[in-house]
Amino acid sequence: MVEIAHGVMLLGALAGTAAALVPGRVRALDATAALVMAAAMVDTVFTRLLPGLAWSGLLVAAGLAIGIRARRGIRRPDPTARCGRPLADLHHALALIATGWLLAGVGAAATASGAAAVHHAGPVLPLQWPALIAVIVLGACVAARAVRSGRAALRHGAMAAGMTVMLAAMAAPAAVAALGS
Repeated sequence: MVEIAHGVMLLGALAGTAAALVPGRVRALDATAALVMAAAMVDTVFTRLLPGLAWSGLLVAAGLAIGIRARRGIRRPDPTARCGRPLADLHHALALIATGWLLAGVGAAATASGAAAVHHAGPVLPLQWPALIAVIVLGACVAARAVRSGRAALRHGAMAAGMTVMLAAMAAPAAVAALGS
């Protein structure tokens, strides 16, 4: 099951990164966050060059930066912004932070067990489940809204869909373990 989750997680991360880097109006912060996300997923699955806590810090910092940018955009709305960009930015920020939580669990689980063979997500704490589920549902709503909005919101919808799939795949092994015990 873990290998399937790894594959789905990587596909989601790479799809979200590809959507963020599609030519057009590419925002530097979104592109940077997407590249950090993809690098974290690839490193966590294959190489483990950086510990989970380091990737967690980078992802949380990127999520906070996107959240700050979104908050500024609410105060001074961009007249060209449409199709729910603040909602997509909120999801993007929260998904990065939630992924950071999960990767922090990888570092904690590896340190506690002394093993390097810990899969991509460590144990999920009971109070993290509602937050993870809320971020996954928000991502599904952003993606569905983008599909209904048409071509103008396609980039945000694809980014949200990719990150939602990735986050759900990361949480799936922990959910199965929690339900099985």
